[in-house]
Amino acid sequence: MGGNNMLNEIKLYLAAQDHPTAFLATIDRLGNPRVRPVTLMVTPQGFYIATSRKTRKAEEISHHNVVEWVTLFPTENGTGYLRLAGKVDEVIGEEKRNTVVETDYPVSLYWDGVADPDFVVFKIIPERVEYIRPGENDAHDLTESLGQL
Repeated sequence: MGGNNMLNEIKLYLAAQDHPTAFLATIDRLGNPRVRPVTLMVTPQGFYIATSRKTRKAEEISHHNVVEWVTLFPTENGTGYLRLAGKVDEVIGEEKRNTVVETDYPVSLYWDGVADPDFVVFKIIPERVEYIRPGENDAHDLTESLGQL
C-alpha cells in the first residue's frame, strides 16, 4: 500500500475517535523520559495537546521542547499505531481558540475557558512519522509525507 493510501487510512482512524488518546513522552530536567496519556486534538492544521501550566508535562516541554507520542488503532485484525516525534510550540490567540472549538475539547471541565491563564495548548510539529497498520508487524516510515498528514 502506498504512502498516500496509508495517510488516508490514518486520517480515517483518527476521525473515527472523538478524542483520541496518545501516549506522550517528554524529557524531565534530569534527562529521563516520562510518558503519560493525553487527549490528542487533531485538526487540518496539525496535532495539539492541552494541559495545565502547573503540570509536569508543561514544565518538561518548557525546558525540552521535543516530544514523541504514539496513538493506537485497535481493530479486529490487530492493533496498529501512529508514532510521531517532533518539536512543540505553545499556541495562543486565535489558533488556540480555533483548535479548541474545532476539536470540541472540554475546556470547561477543567478551566475557566480558553482565556484561563492556566490553560495551555501545545502544537506538535512532527519531524518523524512511523505507522504500523493493524494486523501488520513492520513499521512504515512516512516522514517524507509529513506535509500531507
